Amino acid sequence: MDVEKVKQWSKEDKLRLLDKIVNDYEYDESNVPLLEALLDDEDPQVREMAVRGLWDYPEPHLIDRLEEIALHDAVEEVRRQALLTLGRFIYEGEESDYETDWGEGVLAEAMKPELPLEDFLRVKNFLLSFFRDERHPLDLRRYALESLGFLSDQEVLDLIEAAYNHPDRRMKISAIFAMGRSGHRRWRSIILKELRNPDGDIRYEAVRAAGELYLSEASPILVEIIENEEDKDLRMEAIWALGKTGGKEARRVLTELRDDPDKDIREVAEAALEELELTEMLDADTSTLLDYLGEDFIWG
Repeated sequence: MDVEKVKQWSKEDKLRLLDKIVNDYEYDESNVPLLEALLDDEDPQVREMAVRGLWDYPEPHLIDRLEEIALHDAVEEVRRQALLTLGRFIYEGEESDYETDWGEGVLAEAMKPELPLEDFLRVKNFLLSFFRDERHPLDLRRYALESLGFLSDQEVLDLIEAAYNHPDRRMKISAIFAMGRSGHRRWRSIILKELRNPDGDIRYEAVRAAGELYLSEASPILVEIIENEEDKDLRMEAIWALGKTGGKEARRVLTELRDDPDKDIREVAEAALEELELTEMLDADTSTLLDYLGEDFIWG
């Protein structure tokens, strides 16, 4: 695709193209030059969508540009999206093995992290600095925390806890989101408590986090939300989470919802059932492995 021609398109045509790129699950490196070019577009909606599209392409040469946008773009929504997209680099770094020395050769090349350690640390330090700098608007700092949420190191866990206790509910909402991303069981009691919070936004994030943490103890509360809550978005999030948390009632509830009059409910229930089956299969495999290893075996 001719990048220079696309730059001359109307805003509506650019947004249609960007929407296709964002929602296309196929990796296509040829999208990167186009997305980079549209980062300079005069329209903030186009810039924001271009930044969002770069989530799928965590290439180190993009880091400086995304950090610049996070700091200096004239529109807060574009800055926010840059902070969120930088989270992809945090995810890649958390998933990479930077400690094992694989030596040299084919195996070493195959096991080499796609994101160099220095680039991961550069993004991590930028987001930490951004979050701690109270000169930035709170509504931006909270998204830096959400991006850091992929990490499970003590420094970030402490920041999440402090954010949860922040007097502003917006920071608390982002802290709960980050708790789910962290995958850390230390948040279990907090998530279970917030599932009953009368604040709908907080309850929504607690539902999502319960699923991300696979909290089986949350299943009865999720069933209550599914059966009694009027908010459709919250119900749908609870249905999806129930597929991860499981429990005695999960299969019955999700099976019944496959016949719901609402198409959206039916579709998310079907997907949640598939997730439930996968979770149950993995749990069975783990139990079989533990039986083989013996009851004295300790992970880690």
